[in-house]
Amino acid sequence: MSLIRRTLGLPLAFAALASLLISSCTVPPQDRLASRPASPKRPNVIVILADDLGYADVSAYGVKRIHTPHIDAIGDQGVKFTDAYAAAPVCSPSRAGLQTGRNPDRYGFEYNNGPPERDARLNLGLDIGEITIAQALKDQGYHTALIGKWHLGANPDFYPTNRGYDDFVGLLAGATSYIDPSVPGVHVADPPNSSYPSKAARSQHTAIYEGAERKLVHNETEYLTDYFARRAVDYVSARAKSDQPYFLYLAFNAPHDPLMVTQKYYDRFPHIASEQNRIYAGMISALDDAVGQVMAAVKASGEDRDTLVYFMSDNGCAAYIGGLCACEPLRGGKLSHYEGGVRVPFMVRWPAAIKPGQVNRKMVSNMDIFPTSLIAAGGALPKDRIYDGVDLMPFLSGRNTGSPHEALMWRRTPHASIRKGDWKMWKSTDGKFTLLFNLKADPNETTNLATREPAKLKELNDAYEQWAKDLQDPKWPSRPAIQYNVCGTPFELPI
Repeated sequence: MSLIRRTLGLPLAFAALASLLISSCTVPPQDRLASRPASPKRPNVIVILADDLGYADVSAYGVKRIHTPHIDAIGDQGVKFTDAYAAAPVCSPSRAGLQTGRNPDRYGFEYNNGPPERDARLNLGLDIGEITIAQALKDQGYHTALIGKWHLGANPDFYPTNRGYDDFVGLLAGATSYIDPSVPGVHVADPPNSSYPSKAARSQHTAIYEGAERKLVHNETEYLTDYFARRAVDYVSARAKSDQPYFLYLAFNAPHDPLMVTQKYYDRFPHIASEQNRIYAGMISALDDAVGQVMAAVKASGEDRDTLVYFMSDNGCAAYIGGLCACEPLRGGKLSHYEGGVRVPFMVRWPAAIKPGQVNRKMVSNMDIFPTSLIAAGGALPKDRIYDGVDLMPFLSGRNTGSPHEALMWRRTPHASIRKGDWKMWKSTDGKFTLLFNLKADPNETTNLATREPAKLKELNDAYEQWAKDLQDPKWPSRPAIQYNVCGTPFELPI
C-alpha cells in the first residue's frame, strides 16, 4: 500500500516538463518546489481551523444542539465531507500534518510540544526541514498570513514569520485567555481537567503577538474570537486591492478551554440549564459568527468565485472536560483513537471549481489541504519526500471516482490505529488491548470484533506495521497521560 502521492493530479506532460527544468537549471536552495505554468485564475486560499470542535458541535452533520448556519453554508455551497480525519487526535501534531501535508510521525512530531514553558525551554517545534504550506504558496507568488493559534514552536526558528508567513498575529501556545474576566458580562467556567483556568492572566508564553518583531498586542478587553475575525476581515479587504493572490490561515482557538464567553453569545442559549454547557455553546456560536463575517468579506471583495475556502477542526472535542461534547453520534473525543477523537467536521467551497451541495463520504484528511492548495495554485509537490496528503480536486470534479485514501493511520505511542475501508483497528502497542470495529455497521464503535474477525484484524495490523516502518521516533516525550473514562471505557491517553 503506497502513500506516496508526489504527482497526483498533475498531468504527465507537466510532470515531465518540471523534471526537465529541474535537471537542466541550477535551482536556489529556497526554491525547492517544482512548478508548472500558473493559471490566470489561481485561487486565493483560506484555511479556517477550529480548535477542539467536535463532529456534533456543528449543525451540518445532523445534530442540532448548536445552530451554526455560517459554518454549514461552506459545505452547502461546496462539499461536506462525512469521513474527514485529523492527522492526530491532539492539537499540535494535527496542525503539523496540516502545515506539511505529511503525517507528523514521519518527522517525530508525535506529541504536543507544550506546555508553553517547556516548549520555549527545550526549543520544541515543527522541524525546520519541513516545508510548510505557507512556504510552498509563497514560492508560488502568494502573500501569506496567519491569524490565530500557531502551537508549532515559539522560539525564533519556529516563529511563523520564519516559516513562510508574511504576516502574523496570534498566540504561539496551545491556549490563552479569551478576554479579561473582569469585563462586564463575561461568563466563565472551570470544569475538571481544564488545561487553562478561566481567570488566569496571559503570560509572556500565552500572550498575543504580532509581526516578525513580536509586538505585544493588548486586546484583553475584546473577545478573542471577535478579534481574530476582525483582523481576518481587515486582511481579506486589504488584499482585495492587490493583484497578488493570498493565503490566509485563520486558526481560531475556539472552543478550546478556558471556557469564556461574552454576554452577547451567552444570551443565545437561555434554554441550556448547565452553566458550563451554555458557555460552551456560546463559544461555538461566536465562532460561527466569526466565520460568517469572514465569508461576507470574501464576497464583498469581489473574489468570492476564485477563493478556495476550507473549514475544519484540528481534532475531536475535549470529552475529558465533560459537558456538551458527547459520545453521539461518534464515540470518544480528543486524545482518543475512537472516531470522536480523529473524525472531524470538514467542508470546502471554491465556486469556480466545486459544484455546490455535494456530500462526500470518502476518507479524506487535513493533510490533503497542502497538496490540494499547492496544485490549485500552479505548483507541484516536492520530489524529495513522501506526502501522505493528496490533491482532492480530481475526486471532487469527478475525474477520479475512487477514494483519495486506501487507508489512514495514526500513532501516539503506546496507542496506534488504522482505518481501512469500513474497518477500524485501535491497539495498544504494549499489548494491553486490541479493538476492531466495522464502522459501517457500528459507527459508535461499541462492538469489539477482534476475536471474531482474526483475518481482518491481521490484515489491518499488517498494513499498520508496514506503514510504521517509515516513521521516526518521537523527538520529545509525552506529557503525563490523562486518565479518563472515554464513553464508559477507562484509558490512559498521552498528550
